[in-house]
Amino acid sequence: MPIPIIKSTGEKEAFSKHKLCSSLVHSGAPQHVADKICGEIEEKVNPGMSTQKIYREALRYLMKENRELAANYSIRRGVAALGPAGFVFEQFIEIILQAYGYETKRNVMMKGQCVTHEVDVMAFKDNVHYMLEMKYHNQTGIRTHINVVMYAYARLLDIASGLRKTERDSHRHEAWLITNTKFTETAIEYAKCKHIKLTGWDYPTGNTLEDMIVRKKLYPVTVLPSISTGMLEILARKNIVLAQDLLLYNEKQLSKLLMVDLKVATRIVNDVKVLMK
Repeated sequence: MPIPIIKSTGEKEAFSKHKLCSSLVHSGAPQHVADKICGEIEEKVNPGMSTQKIYREALRYLMKENRELAANYSIRRGVAALGPAGFVFEQFIEIILQAYGYETKRNVMMKGQCVTHEVDVMAFKDNVHYMLEMKYHNQTGIRTHINVVMYAYARLLDIASGLRKTERDSHRHEAWLITNTKFTETAIEYAKCKHIKLTGWDYPTGNTLEDMIVRKKLYPVTVLPSISTGMLEILARKNIVLAQDLLLYNEKQLSKLLMVDLKVATRIVNDVKVLMK
C-alpha cells in the first residue's frame, strides 16, 4: 500500500522508491549504490514523513559512500538554501554569468519609455544586452508561472523603447528569466512565442541552471555537508559564495575565519578538494 509523504509545498504524495533512486542516479551515484540507499530508506519511511527528512536520510547514507556524490546530490537544495542562509541569489547568478563570459551589473535603474525600472542584473555579451529577472524560491517544489514571464516581457518592451532614443538601436535587447525551480508549460510556451530566454532548474535541456553550475563547478558553499548554519552566516557576511573560494584558505586560516577547531576546518577543506576534482 502506498505510503503518503509531505512535499515541500505541503501537498501529499505517495512515496516513490523509483523516484528517489532516480534522483540519486542523476546525481552520479552508481545504480547499485542508489538501490542500496533506497532500500535502507524505504524501511524507515513512515506516513506523513516530509520529503526534506527523506532527502536528509539519503544524503547521510550517500556521504558514507562518496562525499563528492553527496555534494552533487545536494546542489538543488543547496541553491534553495542561499536566501535563508543570508546569501543573495542575484549575486550567485551574477557570478555564474561572469564565469560564462558575460559582463554584468547588478541592481541597475533603467529608464523606460513610461517608467523607471530596477533590473536585478544587466548582462552584456556579443552585442546583446540581457535584462535579467531573478525568481528565487527557498522551496524546490514551487514552479515559476506565466505571469512572471509576462512581467519580464512587458518590462523589456518599456526599457527597449526608452533605450532606442539614446543607443539608436546599436544593441539588441533581450529579456532573460532565471529561476532555481521549474517553469510551468504555459510559461515556457509564452517565452518561446515572445523570444524570452529562460533558464530554470530543468530547462532548457542541456543548459539548465544545474548544468551551468556543474559544468564549471560553481557550487555554492551551501552544498557542503560539513558547513553548519552558523558557518554559513559568517561566509555570507564575508561575501564568500562559492565552495571553491574556500581553497584560498588553509586549515588554520579557515579555522580562524569560521571560529571552529582545526579538525572541523580540515574536514571542510577536504570536502571542497573532493568537490573540485
